[in-house]
Amino acid sequence: MFDNVIFMSVAAGFCTTVGALVLFMKRNWSNRSLAVFLGLASGVMVAVVLLDMLPSALLSSPKAALGGILLGVAAIFFCDLWLGKKMKGPETLLGLGYLIMLGIAMHDLPEGMAIAMGGELKARTGMVIALAIAIHNIPEGMAIAAPLLMGGQRRLRILLETAAIGLITPLGTGAGKLGIAMVPQLLPWLLGFASGIMLYLVVFQLWPQASAQGMRSRWMGFCIGVVIIALATFI
Repeated sequence: MFDNVIFMSVAAGFCTTVGALVLFMKRNWSNRSLAVFLGLASGVMVAVVLLDMLPSALLSSPKAALGGILLGVAAIFFCDLWLGKKMKGPETLLGLGYLIMLGIAMHDLPEGMAIAMGGELKARTGMVIALAIAIHNIPEGMAIAAPLLMGGQRRLRILLETAAIGLITPLGTGAGKLGIAMVPQLLPWLLGFASGIMLYLVVFQLWPQASAQGMRSRWMGFCIGVVIIALATFI
């Protein structure tokens, strides 16, 4: 199971580089396509949290689960707050690109932990979390590559840098697996922590970005994501 979860995490992390490659090949995407894409990632994440991760955490220890959620939301909130201060007034496009890269790197570690937590429940849960994060990572790779490319950075270097960022996701997965192996009582806390992070990413990042691209189209993607996870859970 460990090898499978790590493999899925590596694949999810690599999608950051896929995003850069997609940007190189096609720079113009319709707003509707982006809205569906981001809505799908939102639906998958919300459904995984509500149908798999949170029920398991709450059954194990309601207090630990709720405490983990609060810690997860607080951790990612202060991460975003710190990054927002750093990103005020970047002097160059290259500077902006590297600040975006830093923020994404800080998000990738807990996202990798979320994959590990899902894998502890069921192989399928770990897989769908990895899939949602992979979908999420593609536009993130595009967001990194766009200012770097416009700032004159070479494409090969951009690919190598996004590949390095992608390695942080499996590092987070390995850390999550190690923590569970050493202290099994941490599982409900970590499930809650991962759930809090995923819900925060949906509410404050994915969903607003999807809304900016298309109010109706985002719901199409969201519903598709929820239905996919619901079918996988109950059938």
